[in-house]
Order: sequence, then C-alpha cells, then structure tokens
Amino acid sequence: MAAGVLIMFGTVLGLRLYQRYERAQEADRLFATGQFKAAHAIYLELEDEEGAQACVEGYRASLYHEAEGLVRAGNFEAAEAILNALGPYGESDALLRDCDYLRANALAEKGETLAARELYLTLGDYPGCAEQLAALTPALYDEAKELARDFRLAEACELWKNLTDYKDSAKLLVRAERALSQLADKSRVKLNDPSRRSDKLRDADVYISDDAYILFPEKPNKDTRFFLYFPGGRDEEINLDFLFGYMANPAPNTLAIFLRRNHVPDMDASCERALRLLDAAAADCGLFPETLVVAGSSLGAYPALQCPRVAMKSALQVSAVLSLDAGNAWNESDLVPRRAQCEELAKTGAQFYLFQPVWEDMDYDPVRLLVETGNWVMLVGCLRDDHELITYDAMGMGVIDWALTDPTAPCPAEIYSFRRLRVK
Repeated sequence: MAAGVLIMFGTVLGLRLYQRYERAQEADRLFATGQFKAAHAIYLELEDEEGAQACVEGYRASLYHEAEGLVRAGNFEAAEAILNALGPYGESDALLRDCDYLRANALAEKGETLAARELYLTLGDYPGCAEQLAALTPALYDEAKELARDFRLAEACELWKNLTDYKDSAKLLVRAERALSQLADKSRVKLNDPSRRSDKLRDADVYISDDAYILFPEKPNKDTRFFLYFPGGRDEEINLDFLFGYMANPAPNTLAIFLRRNHVPDMDASCERALRLLDAAAADCGLFPETLVVAGSSLGAYPALQCPRVAMKSALQVSAVLSLDAGNAWNESDLVPRRAQCEELAKTGAQFYLFQPVWEDMDYDPVRLLVETGNWVMLVGCLRDDHELITYDAMGMGVIDWALTDPTAPCPAEIYSFRRLRVK
C-alpha cells in the first residue's frame, strides 16, 4: 500500500516537473521571439524572478529600438510617444532631442515659423539648430511685420530683438517700442481723444494737436492707408481751405495728417517731426504704418520731396510724393535737394509727381538733378494753372485717393496731362 502511494506521488511530481519544464520552455521560446509580455506572465507563474526581470529589460530594449527606427524614419510623433512612456533608458534623452529637431523642421516646412523657432531655441547647441535658425530669419522678419500689421507689437518686438542685424529690424524695433511706451503712458492724452476735436471744425471729425489737423479712419484696420501733407508758406499756419477741400472728397480708410506748419528751412527736422506724429497718431488707433503718400504745396513741396529719404531712416516707405506747384518755380536754393540727397532719394524707390502749370518749361536744375540721379519723376501738367487752384484741385478731385490706391491707373480728374521725365 505504501509503495503504491509512493509510486503515485512520484508520478504526480514527475508530471508537475515535466509541466513546469514545458512551461519554462514555452517562456524561453516566447522570450527568444520577442514576446516579452507573454513570457513575463509565465515566468511570474513559475516564480522565476530572474526570467521575469529579463522580460522587463527585453521589452524596454525592444521599445527603445523601435523608437530608434521611428526616429530614423522621420516618424517623430510615434517615437516620442514610445520614449515618453519608456522613461529614462539608454540614450532616450538624446532621441527625444532628435524628435524635437525633426518636429521643428516639420513646423518650419509648414510655415509655422514662430513655433519652429521656439523649438529650435530649446535645443540649444544641438547640431544644425544654429543653421536652421539662420535660415528662418527671412520668414521671422515677415512674421514680425505681419504681427505689427495686426498691432501685436510686443510679439513683433520679441522677434525684431533677435533680428537686429537683418534688414531694417533695428529701426522697426525702435518705432514699435516707442509706440508701446506711448500707449503705456496713462497720463498722455491720445491724439484721437474726444477732447482734441477741433473747435474750428465742430461739424467735422477732425482732431487737432499743436502740430497738425488729423483725420482718423472710421474703422482702422490693416488696410488703412496713410497720408501726410506739408502746407506752403515760410513756416506759416496752414490754409484751412485746402483741408476743407480734402474733407469734401476724402480718401477712404485713410489716416490723413495735415501739418499746421512746414518748419522750413530745416528739412530733416521737419520730416522727422511729421513722421513721429504719424507714428503717434497711428498707434493711438491701433496701427503701425509701413508706407505712406506725402504731398506738399508751394514751399511745403520741398520738405515733402525730402521726406522719402528721412522716412527710410525709420523703416518707413514713401510710395509717392505729390509736389503741388513747388514754391517760386524751384528757385529756392536753400530748400531744393542737393545731389547727395537726390541720390539717397533714388534709393527709396519713391515716385515723384510734379504738379505744375502745363505751360511751364520743366528745364529746372533741381528737377533735372532728380532725374539724373535715377529718381522716377512724372510731370503732371495742370490745366487749371493758378498756384492755389493746383492744390485745391488735388485735394478735392480724388487725387489723394488715386495716389494712395494706384497712381499707375488713370487719374480720376481729366484736367491733367502726364509726362515721364527721363535723362536725355
């Protein structure tokens, strides 16, 4: 009886040992084929801690190698998911940096410049980052200008601070920071504050400052245009009839500044003061100017002519200058542009429209000098040739809107003839 029990016990034990052996073999097979989770469960069942731990290590190693392959294939999103789940392992930190670099490259290719820049900056001295950031410079510059058009000046400044050696970024930064400082000054009375409504023009939407009469657009937006006018006389108060003429037919969606005096003969100071006023008025209604049209009557035509080169120093572009019968038939030796100034003007790309009586001979030395130095000059013959009528007509016949919109299109008034002046 006892012998039988022993035989039965031995048989059962042997069977169990054999089953354990089979399970161990299965676990080893699963481990060898990379099925670590299934192998791990069997090793735990067999209380094989060493085997179970090997499965954990094998599984983590397989995930790591899978992530490496995904990085090499450019599938950084899947690689990141695996590496983040894996935690610290091998060179996972370096692989995550690879993923960030690939992600930044992808963002740059999609035109998401700001996001790409931020990611590149987090990578520090990662190989290739410096070159990629440099390659982003033109796009970042364009992005900053677009932010400024949306009047997101603080964001634009952050970009321009890192682009100060590129194009006119340093100049744009100065103007944008000045606008932000202006808006932060709570003690300052804005140029479009209701208290500045002109007493002389109670029925008109005109605001007055020490330097100008200002017409603000009803709904300022990124398509708003900018117009700056220099009055005639030797630093005399503006003839308000010219302003009334413009108000009878104003250019739509335009911030128009009519200076009260022209401050001749100090041309540069006159232009700088006017352009600062333009920036201030624009900032007060949430705008950041890029281009403008300038006009000047009689002696005011001379600072208007100089304005493009002064504006260029502040990263402003004057697209067109309307000289409305320049004072004393260009016979103002202290006011006309010198050769060096004419050469600077040619670099601005401004187009000069010289409104003159049709009968006048245009063989004037200052005009010839403008043309000889490479400036684009158009003689505009005026049938109504009275000195003041030339300004009245330009203000009241839609000429300002024409110049702001597209001066290559036919002029709305039919009293003008056009002749491009060229070097003979």
